Amino acid sequence: MANDRTNTLCVLQVLKDYTDADHILPLSEIQRHLKLEYDKDLDRRTLYAAFRALNDFGIEVSRYEDNGKGYYLLEREFSAAEARLLIDAIYSCEYISKRQTEELISKLRAQLSVYDRKKYNYSNIIVGERKSPNPQVFLNIEILDQAIDEKKKVSFIYLDYGYDKKLHPRREERYVASPYSMICDSERYYLVMIADGHEDPSFYRIDMMKDIKILDENIEYTKREAKLDSLSRVVFAHTGQQKRVSLRCSKKVLRYVIEQFGSDISIRENQDGSFDASVLTATEGLVYWALQYLQDVEVLSPPEVREEIIKAIKDNPYGV
Repeated sequence: MANDRTNTLCVLQVLKDYTDADHILPLSEIQRHLKLEYDKDLDRRTLYAAFRALNDFGIEVSRYEDNGKGYYLLEREFSAAEARLLIDAIYSCEYISKRQTEELISKLRAQLSVYDRKKYNYSNIIVGERKSPNPQVFLNIEILDQAIDEKKKVSFIYLDYGYDKKLHPRREERYVASPYSMICDSERYYLVMIADGHEDPSFYRIDMMKDIKILDENIEYTKREAKLDSLSRVVFAHTGQQKRVSLRCSKKVLRYVIEQFGSDISIRENQDGSFDASVLTATEGLVYWALQYLQDVEVLSPPEVREEIIKAIKDNPYGV
């Protein structure tokens, strides 16, 4: 009986890897793959038994009578389009580290046939410098999910970027907060929480958290009392022709500059506490982005981008 189950699993894997509606295998080809990859010599009767077992289990296998060619897997856990959507979504999630991104993509591609894997081969695509360097994101989500379910407070270390472009604790003491939910917004994953000593909810980046601990203290407010619907959201746009842009910024926006333009940028600290950054970026969306940080970001060059921002400031609807 155990050997029968093993045979069925091996047949299923061959069907997953080498068949789809455009690649239908006769029994002889299925037998060849089983011998090459699993060193199994299965006769026709054993293969027919495996097909029946799979169909009885709800895994539909096309029959020779259906197409006159052979056998293939009719349905998969993910269609090629669904897998592509999920792959693209994972690549766009900056809160997932580069290593974890590659691991997730590998698992998704394994659900496809070898032919569809070639279509969605991302091995030559650079994941990007904007991916989070924090490998604890999935562990953070697991712990926070438990704390929210149990309605318990959490404590954690909150990180921020330094001039070395690496993450460091923002302060020595741990943050303590009541967690309420986790949301994804503008390619970021946030914990909605109320910090101890505060009454209003706020977003804290889950990929900026480290060493989260569940405390033996109940959250301070119910979800209704927490006024979660009062939170606003921020969305950034960034497209167009790429140019070299020089920025002068205050220290408090260092994180946002690195996250927006990646760590492959030039940063020079100034004596007054500000810093200059040189970035290669699309200027069409840069004007809007810079206006979000008007008090903290000054575009030094190129002159046409600087003039466009000045014009946008002068043409404001407030008459100032």
